Amino acid sequence: MPVSTAKRDTEKDAIKLENIRSALKCIRVNHRRTVVWPATLYVGEFEFRAMLYDISLGGVRLKLPLPLANGTEASVKIKNQVTLNSSVVWCAGEFIGLKFSDPIEAVRKALGDLSTGLQ
Repeated sequence: MPVSTAKRDTEKDAIKLENIRSALKCIRVNHRRTVVWPATLYVGEFEFRAMLYDISLGGVRLKLPLPLANGTEASVKIKNQVTLNSSVVWCAGEFIGLKFSDPIEAVRKALGDLSTGLQ
C-alpha cells in the first residue's frame, strides 16, 4: 500500500474515532425515546427532509444522507409542528446528532405533547 494511501486511511480512522468520542459525550445525558418521525432540517438557506429516530429534551438523532460538520448551527422542525434551534454535535454515516440550543424547560414547553415520557 503506498504511503499516501496509508496516511489517508489513518486520517479517516482518526476522524471516525473523534466522531465516536463526540457522540459518546452526548449519549444518555437525557432520557431518550425511540421514534420514527418526519423532520425538516434548516441549515442557513437550505432545507433538508430527514427522518428523526430518537428524541430527548437535549436533542435528537436523525438520518440525513449529507454529512454536516460538528458545530453547524441548524433548526429542526419536528412532525411539522415545532421548530427548535440546535447544533450538530456528531455525525456518523447518515446519522446526525443535534443538541438543542435552548434550555430544557423551553424545549419541554415547545414540544408540548411530544415531550410526554421525556425527563
